[in-house]
Amino acid sequence: MTKLLILSLVVFIVGTLLFRLVIHLVMEKRKFERRLRTYIEWEDVKRGEERKGQKEKSSKSPIKKLAKAIEAALNLSKNEKLLLQSGVNLSLGELFIGRVIIVILVLMIGNYYEMNFLIVAIMGVIGFYLPIFYVKRRRKKRLELASYQLGEALGVIANAMRAGFSFMQAMKMVADEIEEPLGPEFLKTLQEINLGLSYEDAFQNLLDRLPEKELEIVLNTLIVQRKTGGNMAYLLETMQNIIFDRARVKGEVKTLTAQGKMSSVIITILPLALALYIRLVNPEYFQKLFSHPVGWVMVIYGSFSIIFGWLWIKKIVNIEV
Repeated sequence: MTKLLILSLVVFIVGTLLFRLVIHLVMEKRKFERRLRTYIEWEDVKRGEERKGQKEKSSKSPIKKLAKAIEAALNLSKNEKLLLQSGVNLSLGELFIGRVIIVILVLMIGNYYEMNFLIVAIMGVIGFYLPIFYVKRRRKKRLELASYQLGEALGVIANAMRAGFSFMQAMKMVADEIEEPLGPEFLKTLQEINLGLSYEDAFQNLLDRLPEKELEIVLNTLIVQRKTGGNMAYLLETMQNIIFDRARVKGEVKTLTAQGKMSSVIITILPLALALYIRLVNPEYFQKLFSHPVGWVMVIYGSFSIIFGWLWIKKIVNIEV
């Protein structure tokens, strides 16, 4: 019975995705054709699309095409900024395909080992959101590294301007000398300014890619200074000292809260690891937990306690600097 339910769930998920994908492609194509017919000759457009399609056919892989179609069909744009800020080299469609593949693998493993359907369903949900957690962690690490590099970048700009370089030349030095992520992002900003974008818009695009509070303060200060004038090198050195002091305080807070963070990890993993060990060593004893109403109450209460304890400890050790 469990195998049939899991197989039905997999077939339903895959069938729903394919059906929605086909409907979206058909409807969008017809909508696109109707709009074009009102402005230009459709036959010319069709011939041009055929030539363009033949060129792109050799350059795009089937996975890329499927990823783009799924991205458009399921409106996955809500994760676009997350991918941009994390630096993960994946499209929205590729990320979604990876999430679906993980769910299917989890269901197949659960079916193979004949696990309880509720456990398999929970593992499937966790597997579906696991790539998002990974991307968010990459984003957090990238922003922390950018914050750490910002002090060094301000020192490079200040020293360059004291040596007689212009602000644009100083930014070019940062782009050349600072590593990922701050160096390449400064290079993109520099290219946007050279292409005619205003400083305000270019800095705003930089903040969209690296939404770090310290970087926002620095860029807003630079915009105000360019309008009002003043000693920019002195201003940059002052901000550099502030950022270094803030980084030092962050490090001290991180050291003092490390024990609490480790406690939250142990409290969360220990019951799950113990349950997995009992399931492997004595499956019949473990199965009684899911064959009696009292067992279900214990599982629900235990799960609620684990989640509540993890959130509570995380709230305590999360200190803003």
